[in-house]
Amino acid sequence: MVYPVQPEETLDLQKIAGKLLRNWYWFLLSLTFAGAVAFLYNRYATPEYEVSTRVLIDQGGNRSNPLSAGTGVSANVFSGFGLSGSSWFYLPNQMAILQSRPLIAKAISELDFEVSYYTKGRVIETESYRSAPFQVLWDRNHPQLIGVEFRVEIASNGNIRVYAAAEEAGAYNYYTRKSEGKVSGFALDKTVRSGEKISGNLYSFTVLLNEGFTLNELVSYKFVFHTPDQLIYRYSNALTVGLQGKESSVVQLTIRDANAAKGADFLNKLAEIYLRDNLDQKNEIANRTIDFIGSQLESISDSLLISESRKQSFQSANQVIDIPMQTQQLLQQVKELENQRVNLETRNKYYSYLNNYMRSNQELDNVIAPSSMGVDDQLLGALILQLNQLVVEKSSLTSIRSSEHFRLRQINAQIESIKQSLIENTNSMLEQSEIALSDIRRRIGQLDWQVRQLPATERNYVNIERRYNLDSETYTFLLQKMSEAQIAKASNVPDSQVLEEARDGLMVSPRKRMNYMIALLMAFMLPAGLIYLRDLLNNKILSNEDLESVTKLPILGHVFYISAKEYTETPVLDKPNSPATEPYRGLRNKLNLMTKGKENPIVAVTSTVPKEGKSYTALNVASTFALVKKKTVLLDLDLRNSKIAATFKLESDRGVVDYIMDKKGVDDLIVRTQHPYLDILPSGTTPPNPGEMLMDKKLGDLLAELKQRYEVIIIDTAPVGYVTDLFQITEMLDATLFVVRHNYTNKNWLKNALEEVHVHKLKGVGLVINAISHKKGFYGGYGYGYGYGYGYGYGYGYGYGYGDKKAGKK
Repeated sequence: MVYPVQPEETLDLQKIAGKLLRNWYWFLLSLTFAGAVAFLYNRYATPEYEVSTRVLIDQGGNRSNPLSAGTGVSANVFSGFGLSGSSWFYLPNQMAILQSRPLIAKAISELDFEVSYYTKGRVIETESYRSAPFQVLWDRNHPQLIGVEFRVEIASNGNIRVYAAAEEAGAYNYYTRKSEGKVSGFALDKTVRSGEKISGNLYSFTVLLNEGFTLNELVSYKFVFHTPDQLIYRYSNALTVGLQGKESSVVQLTIRDANAAKGADFLNKLAEIYLRDNLDQKNEIANRTIDFIGSQLESISDSLLISESRKQSFQSANQVIDIPMQTQQLLQQVKELENQRVNLETRNKYYSYLNNYMRSNQELDNVIAPSSMGVDDQLLGALILQLNQLVVEKSSLTSIRSSEHFRLRQINAQIESIKQSLIENTNSMLEQSEIALSDIRRRIGQLDWQVRQLPATERNYVNIERRYNLDSETYTFLLQKMSEAQIAKASNVPDSQVLEEARDGLMVSPRKRMNYMIALLMAFMLPAGLIYLRDLLNNKILSNEDLESVTKLPILGHVFYISAKEYTETPVLDKPNSPATEPYRGLRNKLNLMTKGKENPIVAVTSTVPKEGKSYTALNVASTFALVKKKTVLLDLDLRNSKIAATFKLESDRGVVDYIMDKKGVDDLIVRTQHPYLDILPSGTTPPNPGEMLMDKKLGDLLAELKQRYEVIIIDTAPVGYVTDLFQITEMLDATLFVVRHNYTNKNWLKNALEEVHVHKLKGVGLVINAISHKKGFYGGYGYGYGYGYGYGYGYGYGYGYGDKKAGKK
């Protein structure tokens, strides 16, 4: 039967798992190591906490403003300011503002984060926010060293030692908010009392011990100064802002910090600043509206006082109390037209103000709302609403420093477009308003002509009354608008509210359970990876699986390595009852099954290359047949490098070569051994043409004659990986033992040799794994109970695994 060679070896997880189970102690060692690493990391890693707060952003705008529930003009006092959440991008804009650097900078400026305190125990170092036994009071008007670790030691007598060293350090002035240069080779070591100032050219601070602190000699302390930019960068990167749900306007602010209390204080302050800025922006707009109306009231109040004084003086001088009905009707018509004129002139003033405002490129977030001046124009309101929305979005992009950013350039272009539209619209409205004013002035002029037809006293009174009513109506209108703006300002509240303040956070690092799970996984992966890498890098035969990955030929036996101390060249004959002989007895039994039904079988023993133990195997297999009283001959056909004669210390050089050359007969060449059932036919002198001699027909005659004399013929042949001598006698063989040496035979050489065996259709081939070392159990996967070995030199500088004592010392 011919067994084909296996395909290329691939990653076999099942094989790796099998090796891992057989080498469980490696897994146990890996598990112990990985578990210890996970424990130490969980115990001594600096913890990190996740702290969060929730803010509800009211997208309706003007929350709790009583004017927002009204109707008419007063209900829209602040429409068009971008403070309403009616736009679809209002919520994303507010989220961007919450994460913007200017807002974070404001929060940092109101927190005492410039100095960080640390406590170091035996192993780890943690930040001591609010828990350090001392406080650093530092001079803001004096430069301070940034990033230098000032270490603090507190003695039992209250003395404080402050020392620091740095190869290079930068200085920063918190008052001017500028860098003050760098210093090289900085060193400080000073002992002071609590409250005593420590100062130098680039530092100035005082260490003040807290009352009632407990001295702990097992820990040490330090403090470090930070610049505002460093703090802003750190917290802007650590802060995340996101919606709590797709349909929700609740925004969750989350930060990771090594100190939960410090992270909570930052988030609470940030939310406070955000609400305050929102309210300040509303109040600023209201203040500008009130100031604008106030300036108008100042001018009109003077006119009202003058007109009222003239009316009273005229009535007193001319004793006029009232005027006739016809004159009153005329006066009422004039009054109505004058009110229309005042409204148009007021609108014209707002249009002129807005037109000039757009042309002067002032801050666009301070535009006065049109409704505050009684201007009810939907197109104008829509344009101002879009403008303020873009201004709000632009303010949320303050973290973008490049003016060439795509979105920033797009917003600027849209703002310019809206400004041009506003200028064009206000120009058009001014023209239309002037036409309406001209018509009203014409109608007033017609009524003035009728007034001039009245008697002098009545005519003068009508003019005075008319002026007084005009000033009074204008003053009343402005007072109404002033009251609306003041009420709106008083009722202003932020558009958002804090639903839940930040408190003690959740520890997110180290994740102890996850780390232990990773350790368990690594306990499997590490030895499995080592096994895979060993199999990948080591191209030697190390296990049954390695052989099975190369060929499907059956493995007939496993022979273990014998140490030099227990070495013997013929263990089957010398120690027939030792455990080392059992593998050869197993091979004998399997050969009997393989050659069943064949008379006087011929069994060849070969290997891939020298030093694999084929001669030793052939000798001991032949010995096992002799032990069961089967007449056995060991035929040495390794004509190129025979070792049988040296093993038995034969003095004669006669052998097979002499038979083929017709120099001697079989009886002259047979060597008797001490065992009565075992004979040897050595190879003889090394010929110049061993390959051609094995093709001689005399070899066939020799084998035929040996089959007549012996029950079993064992042939020691040359390695098939080097020469093809064995294939010259393929038809004469009944079985072949192919010897593979553990941790020695190369997989590629073996594969090539077995391909030759397959091509030449060698019959009854079985594998023998030789020289298995129990020390290779991890990679080899052989878990057999006893471990024996052997070694032997094989000529050409090579040696088999069964040889002399020198070779046995592996």
